[in-house]
Amino acid sequence: MKDLFIRQAQVINPEKIELADIHIENGQLYLVQDATDIGDEQKKPEHYQPEQVIDAQGCYVSAGLFDLQVNGSPQCNLWADPTPGQFAQLCHVLLRAGVTAFLPTLITDDLEHLKKNISFLESMGATGQLSHTLKKEAGKFNATELIVMPGIHLEGPFLSPEKPGVHPKQLLQPFHMPLLKELARPSVKLMTLAPELKNGKQAIEYLRQQAIVASLGHSNATFDEAMEAFGWGISMVTHILNALPPIHQRHPGAVVAGLLAKDIYCCVICDGLHVDPNMVKLLVETKGVDRVILVTDMASVGTTGGELVGASITLSEAVRNIVKWGIATFPEAIKMATSNPACAMHLDHCLGQIKPGRRADLVVWDKQTLSIKHVIANGELVF
Repeated sequence: MKDLFIRQAQVINPEKIELADIHIENGQLYLVQDATDIGDEQKKPEHYQPEQVIDAQGCYVSAGLFDLQVNGSPQCNLWADPTPGQFAQLCHVLLRAGVTAFLPTLITDDLEHLKKNISFLESMGATGQLSHTLKKEAGKFNATELIVMPGIHLEGPFLSPEKPGVHPKQLLQPFHMPLLKELARPSVKLMTLAPELKNGKQAIEYLRQQAIVASLGHSNATFDEAMEAFGWGISMVTHILNALPPIHQRHPGAVVAGLLAKDIYCCVICDGLHVDPNMVKLLVETKGVDRVILVTDMASVGTTGGELVGASITLSEAVRNIVKWGIATFPEAIKMATSNPACAMHLDHCLGQIKPGRRADLVVWDKQTLSIKHVIANGELVF
Protein backbone atom coordinates (compact mmCIF):
# COMPACT_ATOMS: atom_id res chain seq x y z
CA MET A 1 0.00 0.00 0.00
CA LYS A 2 1.62 3.24 -1.16
CA ASP A 3 1.51 6.48 0.81
CA LEU A 4 -0.27 9.31 -1.00
CA PHE A 5 -0.09 13.07 -0.88
CA ILE A 6 -2.90 15.16 -2.41
CA ARG A 7 -1.77 18.72 -2.86
CA GLN A 8 -3.84 21.92 -2.80
CA ALA A 9 -7.32 20.40 -2.89
CA GLN A 10 -10.64 22.13 -2.32
CA VAL A 11 -11.85 19.71 0.36
CA ILE A 12 -15.63 19.37 0.67
CA ASN A 13 -17.04 18.53 4.08
CA PRO A 14 -20.62 19.12 5.26
CA GLU A 15 -19.69 22.13 7.37
CA LYS A 16 -17.26 23.89 5.01
CA ILE A 17 -15.01 23.85 1.96
CA GLU A 18 -11.34 24.51 2.66
CA LEU A 19 -8.05 24.51 0.84
CA ALA A 20 -6.04 21.61 2.19
CA ASP A 21 -3.29 19.09 1.63
CA ILE A 22 -4.25 15.50 2.38
CA HIS A 23 -1.71 12.95 3.58
CA ILE A 24 -2.53 9.25 3.47
CA GLU A 25 -0.53 6.60 5.31
CA ASN A 26 -1.41 2.90 5.49
CA GLY A 27 -4.85 3.50 4.05
CA GLN A 28 -5.83 6.19 6.54
CA LEU A 29 -6.12 9.96 6.42
CA TYR A 30 -3.17 10.99 8.55
CA LEU A 31 -3.58 14.71 8.01
CA VAL A 32 -5.91 17.25 6.58
CA GLN A 33 -3.64 20.27 6.66
CA ASP A 34 -5.48 23.59 6.58
CA ALA A 35 -3.40 26.11 4.71
CA THR A 36 -3.87 28.70 7.47
CA ASP A 37 -4.19 26.69 10.69
CA ILE A 38 -2.14 23.59 11.41
CA GLY A 39 -2.78 22.05 14.81
CA ASP A 40 0.05 20.23 16.60
CA GLU A 41 -1.88 16.96 16.50
CA GLN A 42 -2.10 17.20 12.72
CA LYS A 43 1.58 17.68 11.92
CA LYS A 44 2.98 15.31 9.36
CA PRO A 45 5.69 12.77 10.27
CA GLU A 46 9.25 14.12 10.34
CA HIS A 47 10.48 12.13 7.36
CA TYR A 48 7.23 11.90 5.41
CA GLN A 49 8.07 11.02 1.81
CA PRO A 50 4.94 9.95 -0.10
CA GLU A 51 5.36 7.51 -2.94
CA GLN A 52 2.55 9.07 -4.98
CA VAL A 53 1.62 12.73 -5.31
CA ILE A 54 -1.61 14.05 -6.81
CA ASP A 55 -1.76 17.71 -7.75
CA ALA A 56 -5.36 18.68 -7.01
CA GLN A 57 -5.20 22.34 -7.99
CA GLY A 58 -8.44 23.18 -9.77
CA CYS A 59 -10.12 20.16 -8.20
CA TYR A 60 -12.60 19.35 -5.49
CA VAL A 61 -11.93 16.41 -3.18
CA SER A 62 -14.90 14.76 -1.49
CA ALA A 63 -15.41 11.72 0.66
CA GLY A 64 -16.21 8.58 -1.30
CA LEU A 65 -19.84 8.29 -2.37
CA PHE A 66 -22.23 5.99 -0.45
CA ASP A 67 -25.09 4.33 -2.39
CA LEU A 68 -27.85 2.75 -0.29
CA GLN A 69 -29.53 0.92 -3.17
CA VAL A 70 -27.52 -1.12 -5.67
CA ASN A 71 -29.20 -4.11 -7.32
CA GLY A 72 -26.42 -4.89 -9.75
CA SER A 73 -24.95 -3.82 -13.07
CA PRO A 74 -24.72 -5.25 -16.59
CA GLN A 75 -21.80 -7.29 -15.24
CA CYS A 76 -23.64 -8.63 -12.18
CA ASN A 77 -27.31 -9.26 -11.37
CA LEU A 78 -27.73 -9.54 -7.60
CA TRP A 79 -31.27 -10.85 -8.09
CA ALA A 80 -30.04 -13.91 -10.03
CA ASP A 81 -27.10 -16.17 -9.12
CA PRO A 82 -23.99 -13.97 -9.31
CA THR A 83 -20.52 -15.43 -9.11
CA PRO A 84 -17.68 -13.98 -7.03
CA GLY A 85 -16.05 -12.79 -10.25
CA GLN A 86 -19.19 -10.99 -11.38
CA PHE A 87 -19.55 -9.39 -7.96
CA ALA A 88 -15.95 -8.18 -8.12
CA GLN A 89 -16.77 -6.60 -11.50
CA LEU A 90 -19.74 -4.79 -9.93
CA CYS A 91 -17.50 -3.45 -7.17
CA HIS A 92 -14.99 -2.30 -9.79
CA VAL A 93 -17.74 -0.44 -11.72
CA LEU A 94 -18.86 1.29 -8.52
CA LEU A 95 -15.33 2.29 -7.55
CA ARG A 96 -14.73 3.77 -11.01
CA ALA A 97 -17.87 5.86 -10.43
CA GLY A 98 -16.59 7.17 -7.10
CA VAL A 99 -18.68 4.87 -4.92
CA THR A 100 -16.52 3.59 -2.08
CA ALA A 101 -19.39 2.28 0.07
CA PHE A 102 -22.70 0.68 -0.86
CA LEU A 103 -25.52 -1.54 0.32
CA PRO A 104 -26.05 -4.48 -2.08
CA THR A 105 -29.81 -4.73 -2.49
CA LEU A 106 -32.05 -7.77 -2.86
CA ILE A 107 -35.72 -7.56 -3.81
CA THR A 108 -38.68 -9.88 -3.19
CA ASP A 109 -37.86 -13.39 -4.31
CA ASP A 110 -38.55 -17.03 -3.63
CA LEU A 111 -37.61 -17.26 0.05
CA GLU A 112 -35.02 -20.00 -0.35
CA HIS A 113 -33.34 -18.14 -3.20
CA LEU A 114 -33.47 -14.91 -1.24
CA LYS A 115 -31.76 -16.54 1.74
CA LYS A 116 -29.18 -18.09 -0.61
CA ASN A 117 -28.35 -14.65 -2.04
CA ILE A 118 -28.11 -13.12 1.43
CA SER A 119 -25.56 -15.80 2.29
CA PHE A 120 -23.68 -15.08 -0.95
CA LEU A 121 -23.45 -11.36 -0.14
CA GLU A 122 -22.25 -12.20 3.36
CA SER A 123 -19.50 -14.33 1.84
CA MET A 124 -18.49 -11.34 -0.32
CA GLY A 125 -18.03 -9.12 2.74
CA ALA A 126 -21.47 -7.65 3.41
CA THR A 127 -21.49 -9.03 6.93
CA GLY A 128 -22.63 -5.93 8.78
CA GLN A 129 -19.35 -5.95 10.75
CA LEU A 130 -18.09 -2.60 9.62
CA SER A 131 -15.25 -2.36 12.11
CA HIS A 132 -13.70 -5.50 10.61
CA THR A 133 -14.14 -4.17 7.07
CA LEU A 134 -12.45 -0.88 7.92
CA LYS A 135 -9.37 -2.65 9.27
CA LYS A 136 -8.80 -4.75 6.17
CA GLU A 137 -5.49 -4.32 4.42
CA ALA A 138 -6.11 -3.94 0.73
CA GLY A 139 -2.79 -5.29 -0.49
CA LYS A 140 -2.97 -5.61 -4.24
CA PHE A 141 -5.96 -4.17 -6.07
CA ASN A 142 -9.02 -6.19 -5.11
CA ALA A 143 -12.32 -4.36 -5.61
CA THR A 144 -14.27 -6.40 -3.08
CA GLU A 145 -11.69 -5.58 -0.40
CA LEU A 146 -11.29 -1.91 -1.26
CA ILE A 147 -14.99 -1.11 -1.21
CA VAL A 148 -17.03 -0.89 2.02
CA MET A 149 -20.24 -2.90 2.36
CA PRO A 150 -21.74 -1.93 5.73
CA GLY A 151 -24.58 -4.39 5.21
CA ILE A 152 -27.42 -5.54 2.97
CA HIS A 153 -30.55 -3.68 1.91
CA LEU A 154 -33.60 -5.96 1.75
CA GLU A 155 -36.25 -4.32 -0.40
CA GLY A 156 -39.13 -6.60 0.48
CA PRO A 157 -40.71 -9.08 0.72
CA PHE A 158 -43.04 -7.21 3.15
CA LEU A 159 -44.48 -4.85 0.55
CA SER A 160 -47.92 -3.75 -0.60
CA PRO A 161 -49.52 -5.82 -3.38
CA GLU A 162 -50.98 -2.50 -4.54
CA LYS A 163 -47.52 -1.06 -5.25
CA PRO A 164 -45.29 -3.99 -6.23
CA GLY A 165 -43.36 -2.33 -9.04
CA VAL A 166 -40.94 -4.92 -10.40
CA HIS A 167 -41.38 -7.15 -7.33
CA PRO A 168 -43.16 -10.44 -8.13
CA LYS A 169 -46.61 -9.87 -6.66
CA GLN A 170 -47.16 -13.55 -5.91
CA LEU A 171 -44.04 -13.65 -3.71
CA LEU A 172 -44.88 -10.68 -1.49
CA GLN A 173 -45.32 -11.62 2.16
CA PRO A 174 -47.44 -10.34 5.06
CA PHE A 175 -45.64 -9.49 8.28
CA HIS A 176 -45.01 -12.87 9.87
CA MET A 177 -42.68 -12.46 12.82
CA PRO A 178 -40.86 -15.83 12.51
CA LEU A 179 -40.07 -15.03 8.86
CA LEU A 180 -39.06 -11.46 9.68
CA LYS A 181 -36.72 -12.72 12.40
CA GLU A 182 -35.23 -15.26 10.00
CA LEU A 183 -34.48 -12.58 7.39
CA ALA A 184 -33.28 -9.94 9.85
CA ARG A 185 -29.74 -11.29 10.05
CA PRO A 186 -26.87 -9.20 11.45
CA SER A 187 -25.82 -8.53 7.84
CA VAL A 188 -29.13 -6.81 7.04
CA LYS A 189 -28.92 -3.11 7.89
CA LEU A 190 -31.76 -1.58 5.85
CA MET A 191 -35.21 -2.98 5.09
CA THR A 192 -37.81 -1.41 2.81
CA LEU A 193 -41.37 -2.29 3.82
CA ALA A 194 -45.02 -1.26 3.66
CA PRO A 195 -45.95 -0.26 7.23
CA GLU A 196 -49.71 -0.39 6.65
CA LEU A 197 -49.62 -4.17 6.46
CA LYS A 198 -51.04 -6.02 9.46
CA ASN A 199 -48.57 -6.21 12.39
CA GLY A 200 -46.55 -3.35 10.91
CA LYS A 201 -45.92 -1.71 14.27
CA GLN A 202 -44.62 -4.92 15.82
CA ALA A 203 -42.33 -5.52 12.83
CA ILE A 204 -40.90 -1.99 12.82
CA GLU A 205 -40.26 -2.03 16.55
CA TYR A 206 -38.48 -5.36 16.19
CA LEU A 207 -36.25 -3.99 13.41
CA ARG A 208 -35.38 -1.00 15.54
CA GLN A 209 -34.36 -3.32 18.38
CA GLN A 210 -32.08 -5.13 15.91
CA ALA A 211 -30.49 -1.84 14.76
CA ILE A 212 -31.97 -2.32 11.27
CA VAL A 213 -33.09 0.90 9.59
CA ALA A 214 -36.73 0.63 8.44
CA SER A 215 -37.68 2.51 5.29
CA LEU A 216 -41.15 3.06 3.84
CA GLY A 217 -41.40 1.94 0.23
CA HIS A 218 -43.60 0.07 -2.23
CA SER A 219 -46.40 1.12 0.06
CA ASN A 220 -50.02 2.19 -0.36
CA ALA A 221 -50.08 3.89 3.05
CA THR A 222 -52.31 6.87 3.61
CA PHE A 223 -50.92 10.09 5.00
CA ASP A 224 -52.06 9.17 8.52
CA GLU A 225 -50.73 5.62 8.26
CA ALA A 226 -47.33 6.87 7.12
CA MET A 227 -47.11 9.50 9.85
CA GLU A 228 -48.03 6.89 12.44
CA ALA A 229 -45.34 4.56 11.09
CA PHE A 230 -42.75 7.31 11.39
CA GLY A 231 -43.65 7.43 15.06
CA TRP A 232 -43.07 3.67 15.32
CA GLY A 233 -39.51 4.01 14.09
CA ILE A 234 -39.43 4.32 10.30
CA SER A 235 -36.78 6.91 9.49
CA MET A 236 -36.54 6.87 5.70
CA VAL A 237 -38.56 6.72 2.47
CA THR A 238 -37.19 4.48 -0.30
CA HIS A 239 -37.07 6.11 -3.77
CA ILE A 240 -39.74 8.67 -2.91
CA LEU A 241 -42.23 9.46 -5.72
CA ASN A 242 -41.76 5.96 -7.11
CA ALA A 243 -43.88 2.91 -6.14
CA LEU A 244 -46.02 5.12 -3.88
CA PRO A 245 -49.47 6.67 -4.45
CA PRO A 246 -49.17 9.91 -6.43
CA ILE A 247 -49.87 13.20 -4.70
CA HIS A 248 -53.61 13.96 -4.72
CA GLN A 249 -55.20 17.13 -3.44
CA ARG A 250 -57.63 15.24 -1.17
CA HIS A 251 -55.49 12.17 -0.46
CA PRO A 252 -51.92 13.35 0.24
CA GLY A 253 -50.61 9.85 0.99
CA ALA A 254 -47.17 8.67 2.04
CA VAL A 255 -45.29 11.01 -0.32
CA VAL A 256 -46.61 14.15 1.35
CA ALA A 257 -46.08 12.55 4.76
CA GLY A 258 -42.42 12.00 3.84
CA LEU A 259 -42.10 15.57 2.61
CA LEU A 260 -43.60 17.10 5.75
CA ALA A 261 -42.06 14.87 8.45
CA LYS A 262 -38.95 16.89 9.33
CA ASP A 263 -36.74 14.08 10.64
CA ILE A 264 -37.41 11.61 7.81
CA TYR A 265 -34.78 11.04 5.11
CA CYS A 266 -36.08 10.83 1.54
CA CYS A 267 -34.12 8.88 -1.07
CA VAL A 268 -34.52 9.88 -4.70
CA ILE A 269 -33.35 8.54 -8.07
CA CYS A 270 -32.00 11.40 -10.20
CA ASP A 271 -31.75 9.83 -13.64
CA GLY A 272 -34.37 12.16 -15.16
CA LEU A 273 -36.63 9.17 -15.90
CA HIS A 274 -37.81 7.90 -12.53
CA VAL A 275 -38.59 11.40 -11.28
CA ASP A 276 -39.03 14.62 -13.26
CA PRO A 277 -36.38 17.20 -12.30
CA ASN A 278 -39.09 19.64 -11.21
CA MET A 279 -40.38 17.08 -8.71
CA VAL A 280 -36.82 16.64 -7.45
CA LYS A 281 -36.68 20.42 -7.02
CA LEU A 282 -39.91 20.31 -5.01
CA LEU A 283 -38.43 17.55 -2.86
CA VAL A 284 -35.18 19.40 -2.13
CA GLU A 285 -36.86 22.74 -1.47
CA THR A 286 -39.39 21.09 0.86
CA LYS A 287 -37.05 18.76 2.77
CA GLY A 288 -33.86 20.79 2.61
CA VAL A 289 -30.49 19.39 1.57
CA ASP A 290 -29.89 17.76 4.97
CA ARG A 291 -32.68 15.19 4.55
CA VAL A 292 -32.39 14.20 0.88
CA ILE A 293 -30.32 11.17 -0.15
CA LEU A 294 -29.27 10.42 -3.72
CA VAL A 295 -29.54 6.75 -4.64
CA THR A 296 -29.28 4.96 -7.96
CA ASP A 297 -31.39 1.79 -7.66
CA MET A 298 -28.81 0.58 -10.19
CA ALA A 299 -29.75 -2.77 -11.71
CA SER A 300 -28.42 -5.20 -14.30
CA VAL A 301 -31.06 -4.24 -16.85
CA GLY A 302 -31.72 -0.69 -15.74
CA THR A 303 -34.38 1.41 -17.38
CA THR A 304 -35.36 -0.19 -20.67
CA GLY A 305 -38.21 0.01 -23.12
CA GLY A 306 -40.08 2.65 -21.14
CA GLU A 307 -40.34 0.37 -18.12
CA LEU A 308 -38.69 1.25 -14.81
CA VAL A 309 -36.74 -1.82 -13.70
CA GLY A 310 -34.11 -0.24 -11.54
CA ALA A 311 -31.88 2.40 -13.11
CA SER A 312 -28.81 2.60 -15.32
CA ILE A 313 -27.31 5.65 -13.63
CA THR A 314 -24.25 5.80 -11.35
CA LEU A 315 -24.18 7.91 -8.20
CA SER A 316 -21.63 10.33 -9.65
CA GLU A 317 -23.99 10.90 -12.58
CA ALA A 318 -26.81 11.61 -10.12
CA VAL A 319 -24.59 14.19 -8.43
CA ARG A 320 -23.87 15.87 -11.76
CA ASN A 321 -27.54 15.76 -12.78
CA ILE A 322 -28.90 17.49 -9.70
CA VAL A 323 -26.28 20.22 -10.17
CA LYS A 324 -26.95 20.50 -13.91
CA TRP A 325 -30.69 20.84 -13.24
CA GLY A 326 -29.97 23.85 -11.02
CA ILE A 327 -31.46 22.20 -7.95
CA ALA A 328 -28.37 22.03 -5.75
CA THR A 329 -24.82 23.27 -5.63
CA PHE A 330 -22.04 20.74 -6.01
CA PRO A 331 -21.21 20.72 -2.27
CA GLU A 332 -24.92 20.21 -1.52
CA ALA A 333 -25.11 17.34 -4.00
CA ILE A 334 -22.02 15.78 -2.42
CA LYS A 335 -23.70 16.01 0.99
CA MET A 336 -26.70 14.11 -0.40
CA ALA A 337 -24.40 11.33 -1.65
CA THR A 338 -21.95 11.09 1.28
CA SER A 339 -22.73 12.41 4.74
CA ASN A 340 -26.53 12.19 4.47
CA PRO A 341 -26.62 8.44 3.74
CA ALA A 342 -23.95 7.92 6.40
CA CYS A 343 -26.08 9.79 8.96
CA ALA A 344 -29.24 7.95 7.92
CA MET A 345 -27.48 4.62 8.47
CA HIS A 346 -25.90 5.77 11.77
CA LEU A 347 -22.44 5.49 10.21
CA ASP A 348 -21.44 9.16 10.26
CA HIS A 349 -18.77 8.33 12.87
CA CYS A 350 -16.75 6.57 10.19
CA LEU A 351 -18.17 7.33 6.71
CA GLY A 352 -19.23 10.34 4.69
CA GLN A 353 -16.66 12.97 5.71
CA ILE A 354 -12.97 13.69 5.31
CA LYS A 355 -11.44 13.63 8.79
CA PRO A 356 -8.00 12.71 10.16
CA GLY A 357 -7.68 9.10 11.26
CA ARG A 358 -10.46 7.79 9.05
CA ARG A 359 -10.20 5.31 6.22
CA ALA A 360 -8.97 7.10 3.11
CA ASP A 361 -11.96 6.92 0.74
CA LEU A 362 -11.80 9.95 -1.53
CA VAL A 363 -12.93 11.24 -4.92
CA VAL A 364 -11.04 13.94 -6.85
CA TRP A 365 -13.37 15.95 -9.12
CA ASP A 366 -12.54 18.42 -11.89
CA LYS A 367 -14.08 21.73 -10.74
CA GLN A 368 -15.17 22.76 -14.22
CA THR A 369 -16.71 19.57 -15.61
CA LEU A 370 -17.40 17.70 -12.34
CA SER A 371 -15.89 14.64 -13.97
CA ILE A 372 -13.96 12.24 -11.76
CA LYS A 373 -10.18 12.44 -12.10
CA HIS A 374 -9.15 10.04 -9.31
CA VAL A 375 -10.69 7.64 -6.83
CA ILE A 376 -8.91 6.49 -3.67
CA ALA A 377 -10.39 3.59 -1.71
CA ASN A 378 -8.87 2.36 1.54
CA GLY A 379 -5.80 4.40 0.66
CA GLU A 380 -5.34 2.71 -2.73
CA LEU A 381 -5.34 4.83 -5.88
CA VAL A 382 -8.00 3.06 -7.98
CA PHE A 383 -7.21 5.34 -10.94
